[in-house]
Amino acid sequence: MRRYFNTEGQCEPEIHYMVRLDDRLDKIKRLFIDRGKYFIINRGRQYGKTTTLCALEDYLKEDYLVVSMDFQGISTEEYENEFTFTKAFMRMFAESLKDGEVPENLMNLVNEFLEKPNYSTLSEMFYLLSDICQLASRPIVMMIDEVDSASNNQVFIDFLAMLRKYYIKRRKKTVFHSVILAGVYDIKNLKLKIRSDGDHKYNSPWNIAAEFDIEMAFSVKQITQMLEEYEKDYHTGMDVAEAAKEIFQYTSGYPYLVSSICKIIDEKMPQYGKVSENRDLWGREGIAEAVKIILKSNVPLFDSMMKQLDAYADLRNMIEEILYLGRQISFSPSEKSISLGLMFGFLKEENGHAAVANRIFEMYLLNFFIAEDI
Repeated sequence: MRRYFNTEGQCEPEIHYMVRLDDRLDKIKRLFIDRGKYFIINRGRQYGKTTTLCALEDYLKEDYLVVSMDFQGISTEEYENEFTFTKAFMRMFAESLKDGEVPENLMNLVNEFLEKPNYSTLSEMFYLLSDICQLASRPIVMMIDEVDSASNNQVFIDFLAMLRKYYIKRRKKTVFHSVILAGVYDIKNLKLKIRSDGDHKYNSPWNIAAEFDIEMAFSVKQITQMLEEYEKDYHTGMDVAEAAKEIFQYTSGYPYLVSSICKIIDEKMPQYGKVSENRDLWGREGIAEAVKIILKSNVPLFDSMMKQLDAYADLRNMIEEILYLGRQISFSPSEKSISLGLMFGFLKEENGHAAVANRIFEMYLLNFFIAEDI
């Protein structure tokens, strides 16, 4: 089966055309994992977080025992209190351990915990996790994807607090070598309802996290390499370097948008008959036509964007002023709306000002604002 461009879920190099992640994985391992860092990968929707975690799991397996979990596998009821949460967490922990090379004594400890007739507290669970980390043949790296699903639960705050406690005392008490939490929201800054509907406070137990500053947007070079692999298979005659530059001009390397343009040109554009030769499909006219198709499509990324802008009126107003009114807003990442815009992937810094992250977002949002005023 020939590979194809993927826009649904994680990408796998055996079946999808995708950018090479070797440099990114090497930097994460050297700068974060090997140094025992606890950190957060928070990026916008469909920005390659899950793909990166899956690739990193394989990349680390020679040196570390990797426990990979997804908090979407824990139900709302299981977040109700620490007793139900500990059972759900250890169940997922056990499932991940079974996928790798795990000493029998570790599995016995986990199974004994799960088979206990009575409920266990977070403290009891962390005593067990500490024992497991001490007995493991290799340092344990824990990855948790989709932490957003847990972010407004008190038990999740308590879980983070326990992780922080063990991290601080890890010279005396063995614990995970490194922890990676991934999601859209930066859990260091989430405003959480944890007492009553009217009483909020900011989440603070994760102030131990190292700043994750690895670039995850695709560069022109990475897009070029991906298109070169496609060209070897299909021999379209495209100017690969120019096609990569043009795609980057529209997307600024936003992973989903890059893959979406390529997927449309490869699979849908020939049906439109607006360009006659394959090389023209991958030229400026073909890429522009693919962008038009994206803007007219029911794209989940756009739906998510509009939901976020509806939820954060100040951010929406700021973007409308930038695009519709041409206002220049000084870039200050500590300003709340700009911070949110950066977190969601809607904004970037450009010449000292806040700017919309890419041309496709600009076109989509400007069309929306104009339509609203008609």
